[in-house]
Amino acid sequence: MHSIRRRVAALRPRLGRTGLACALVAGLAPALVLGVGVAPAQAAPLPGGLGPCVPGDCPDPFPGINNGPFAGRDNGINIFVGDDFLVRGRAAEAEGRVVVLDDFDMDKDTAGSSIYNIGIVGVGSRVPPPEGADFLTTGGDITIAAGQRLIAEGGVVRYAGTLTGTVDGELVQDPNAAQPYIPLRGQLTAASQCYARVDGAPRPATGTAVNQGFQTLFTGDGTSAIQVFNVDFDLTGPGGGQQGLAFEDIPANATILVNIVGANRVINTYSGGLDDATDPINAYRERLLWNFPDATTVDLVGSGQFQGSVLVGQPESMTTVSLPGVNGRFLTSGSLTHTSAQTGVEFHAYPFDGDLPDCGEPQPVTGEVRVEKTDAETGDPLAGAEFELWEETNGVPGLQTTGAAPDTQVGDTCTTGDNGLCTRTVETGTYYWLETAAPDGYELPDPNVFGPLVLTEANAPDGVQVSAENTPSGPFTRTGEVRVEKTDADTGDPLAGAKFELWEETNEVPGLQTTGAAPDTQTGDVCTTDADGLCTRTVEIGTYYWLETAAPDGYELPDPNVFGPLVLTEANAPDGVQVEAANTASGEPQPVTGEVRVEKVDANTGNPLEGAEFELWEETNGVAGLQTTGADPDTQVGGSCVTGTGGACSRTVEPGTFYWLETAAPDGYELPDPNVFGPLVLTGANAEQGVEVQAENTPVTVPVSGEVRVHKTDADTGNPLEGAEFELWEETNGVAGLQTDGDNPDTQVGDTCTTGADGLCTRTVNTGTYYWLETAAPDGYELPDPNVFGPLVLTGANADEGVQAEAENTPVNVPVTGEVRVEKTDADTGNPLAGAKFELWEETNGVPGLQTDGGNPDTQVGDVCTTTADGLCVRTVDPGTYYWLETAAPDGYELPDPNVFGPLVLTEENASDGVQVGAENTPSGEPQPVTGEVRVDKTDATTGAPLADAVFELWEETNGVPGLQTTGADPDTRVGGTCVTGAAGVCARTVDTGTYYWRETAAPDGYELPAPNVFGPLVLTEDNAEQGVTVEAENTPSEQPGEEGSITVEKTDAKNGEPLAGAVFELWEETNGVPGLQTTGSDPDTRIGRSCTTDERGTCAFDDLALGEYYVLETAVPEGYRPPADPVTGPLELTEDNAEQGITVRLSNKRGEHGGGGYGDSGKDGYGESGKDGYGDSGKDGYGESGKGGYGESEKDGHGRPGKGYGAE
Repeated sequence: MHSIRRRVAALRPRLGRTGLACALVAGLAPALVLGVGVAPAQAAPLPGGLGPCVPGDCPDPFPGINNGPFAGRDNGINIFVGDDFLVRGRAAEAEGRVVVLDDFDMDKDTAGSSIYNIGIVGVGSRVPPPEGADFLTTGGDITIAAGQRLIAEGGVVRYAGTLTGTVDGELVQDPNAAQPYIPLRGQLTAASQCYARVDGAPRPATGTAVNQGFQTLFTGDGTSAIQVFNVDFDLTGPGGGQQGLAFEDIPANATILVNIVGANRVINTYSGGLDDATDPINAYRERLLWNFPDATTVDLVGSGQFQGSVLVGQPESMTTVSLPGVNGRFLTSGSLTHTSAQTGVEFHAYPFDGDLPDCGEPQPVTGEVRVEKTDAETGDPLAGAEFELWEETNGVPGLQTTGAAPDTQVGDTCTTGDNGLCTRTVETGTYYWLETAAPDGYELPDPNVFGPLVLTEANAPDGVQVSAENTPSGPFTRTGEVRVEKTDADTGDPLAGAKFELWEETNEVPGLQTTGAAPDTQTGDVCTTDADGLCTRTVEIGTYYWLETAAPDGYELPDPNVFGPLVLTEANAPDGVQVEAANTASGEPQPVTGEVRVEKVDANTGNPLEGAEFELWEETNGVAGLQTTGADPDTQVGGSCVTGTGGACSRTVEPGTFYWLETAAPDGYELPDPNVFGPLVLTGANAEQGVEVQAENTPVTVPVSGEVRVHKTDADTGNPLEGAEFELWEETNGVAGLQTDGDNPDTQVGDTCTTGADGLCTRTVNTGTYYWLETAAPDGYELPDPNVFGPLVLTGANADEGVQAEAENTPVNVPVTGEVRVEKTDADTGNPLAGAKFELWEETNGVPGLQTDGGNPDTQVGDVCTTTADGLCVRTVDPGTYYWLETAAPDGYELPDPNVFGPLVLTEENASDGVQVGAENTPSGEPQPVTGEVRVDKTDATTGAPLADAVFELWEETNGVPGLQTTGADPDTRVGGTCVTGAAGVCARTVDTGTYYWRETAAPDGYELPAPNVFGPLVLTEDNAEQGVTVEAENTPSEQPGEEGSITVEKTDAKNGEPLAGAVFELWEETNGVPGLQTTGSDPDTRIGRSCTTDERGTCAFDDLALGEYYVLETAVPEGYRPPADPVTGPLELTEDNAEQGITVRLSNKRGEHGGGGYGDSGKDGYGESGKDGYGDSGKDGYGESGKGGYGESEKDGHGRPGKGYGAE
């Protein structure tokens, strides 16, 4: 056996930063760090390298939940789904890398936001995957509902099936996208079972889990490096409601493993906070694993920021997550639904660094072999170099890639990223990097082999690396920005809405020519100035002109309307070049113009295509259709236009009839026939929206491919078998049958494949003849002889269905085992008892009865077992004679005398049923703590009707001073968080006996806060605890105003003027006589009603307002947009003159990375509504309205602006 140090060293470099190995999972195995008093235990990480942060750039420590700048980069998988991933309801985002073996399907509630962020999110750990990494990988289809959008900007979306709908990000269709990850599904299922059970019996627990109603308390043993808890009940409060989760006696740096067994399980909790300082459970986040080995249905609900990683082991399972946040890895062999009725539910990327039970043999020692590609002159890293890694295997010094006995290539081609690196994680050995293609603009070096690199056990933790320089093959192509700023000629203010075309000087005639035999060349699409008045293009060095084709509304088109030339050189490219363009306001109508557009898309997927070349022609010769030649052709409008990343070309022209002529197709696509698109008729009536035509291109024909499968089954039962290892070989040497060695072997295709729970290995390959070679049988099965299955002939006719071979395995004979059980019950009631501790002993010394000491005792089997909620301790053992020895009774019970139960004789005949003995305990008579409910009933003082949305705090009388004291040197004690009354008007807490007060901190909308606002004392005693104690609290309706008006907010995109949903506003009334808005302090202004969120029309309204001065405060921006510099608008004066029509405020947001961000509301500790002290959802100790808000500083800047803070939808 390897030592722990050797095993950790072998696992630490388990998968690299780039290439297939990195794409697989890539994980740094954590060191076994033990706290004071913690004994070492055999431990291992999650399978497949899952769990730890993978460079990237891993922060240490990971930050808490925030919306600040990126804190690092993590290339590890944060979410793994073995079946389908469904996005429903108002789910918002998933941070980190996501791998889905089957389909990703997004169909959200149309009443909420239409987008879902993946990879990079607005609020989370802010440790996203590296730029350009695979943010989402699917083995099946991606389906995005109409009108909705999946955002993966900065990353790659790699999918094996089809893509339907709108996805922002680099799209890669790859039939083998999920192939490297398929083994993980079976590995996670096996690991989940292993963590929960040892030889079929529950894994020995090191502590207890007790559901106390208001919380489940996990109590550890204070010493073990792995704290194991076994739970066979739902983690819910009374009636299935929310409860807290608490841990005690957990050593520093220990791993917490919670095994939650049973077919259907629910966690409904408010535990876990946005601020690590406010909730103790946050401290366990990166060493806490919730394991569901049996459940086919898992529901994670409540209002908490759920802490720790989750493992769901059943492949047929469905896990539904509607918590506001899940903070840790989420790994399931089955399916996942992310949904919620409220907005803002999110997955946040945090690593799992714990040490789990070792479920397998030590892995071979591996390490990274790297090559760094740099510029020979500057030393800068170079992207785009292509390398192959070869292992020295033929015993001949140096690299041989051809001949009868070449060395062995490892993996596929690797292309260097922005850091210039290619990396492979491999076993120890000698390796070479072979450069096969240089980066664009560089020469291939001679020689192009770099090595040998010798990876040993000693240097494997650090890996080995070689540098490879390239010399530029010609002058470097510099790019920079070319900008135009549109301003008002009188005021200098920037103007939005001007339309420009950028033209490059290409015909060597001074000045801009857009027509004629040899015009200059238009670059990209029409650009419309944004709120800053800017249009910007990034282009290569050269000479450019901006052509203004339409002035902003209310302004004249300047004459001349050409601005330039702008000369972009290597010297000024870093800063770019800019020209000013002023417009004069005019009351005269402008000539009618509009856009004529063509949208270039893939004919199969509908995705936009870059690189198509078009010419625009106007119908001028009176002959129907387009004529580009002859004596009287139609008229070309401007030069060629090349579609950009959005797939569009457009021109701003006067009304007429137009055609788009495609002259060159994008790379990899056929030029369509016909290649004319139109006519497009632009009129005065449709000029504002313009006219558009879609032009499809069909991909160039690719070789026919299909699936080649092998199905592994049990020879006796026919059940599918997981864990068989296969290699796929193609018939290439012309010799019938499979040859894997010799001078002319057949060709192996890809790496080893391990069958999953469905017993299948699958490869998608081109047509040909193939064999499956079984190299390792599943555990407990014999390797078949012969172990070759085929030939399988894949043809064009059968490629759609694929071809499959059946492969059976015969089970290895295993010894008979059975269960030996003890059931612990209450001697009076017969109810099962949890918490009794037992040892199991086997009769081995030939002396009747149990002997535990002396010169020849019997033999103890396994560790101490603690009875669970069903009163059982169970061990699976070989046939023999056994005794259960009770070593500790449950709390409140006496240890029985005698405390030995048996003998229990397990034989081959009764092994299938097992043997069991009963063990009773008598209560010791010591009373348990008495608890009961303390309630407040909120009603309307006039009608007696119950009132929702009143906010209360519960306080216990603890300082000996009559009445409630909440401040000072010795206040009374607050119990739990804020409580908001529901529809029944009730807040309740289950507490120990004592004296309590309810304190109302906010009245329902439309009601006055009572004075006094303290209700009590309520004295809970042993006599009244069963029925509890209740106090009535009445509210009087607020006085109705006289004349009333409204204030409406209209929120738009600052660039295109489109309405924006999801912006959140508060309304404040000027009441303290101090100019400006004050939201805190001894005399703040007054907040009016609840927050208001803009709908799909971009509007929200505050109605029924009394006359007076008001301020609108923006507290959260739409997803994908930046907060404004000043979120306060006002004062807005509502008077008798304007009350009838009301006041409308028009506001806009600019696009930006920190989408979904918000402002912390001064004086609030968390997400909450006005007047609430924390997480204010009705009847919950959780999140407030819409899951929005933020946690912020209570201090102001002195001008009435809100303090800093952040939140998320």
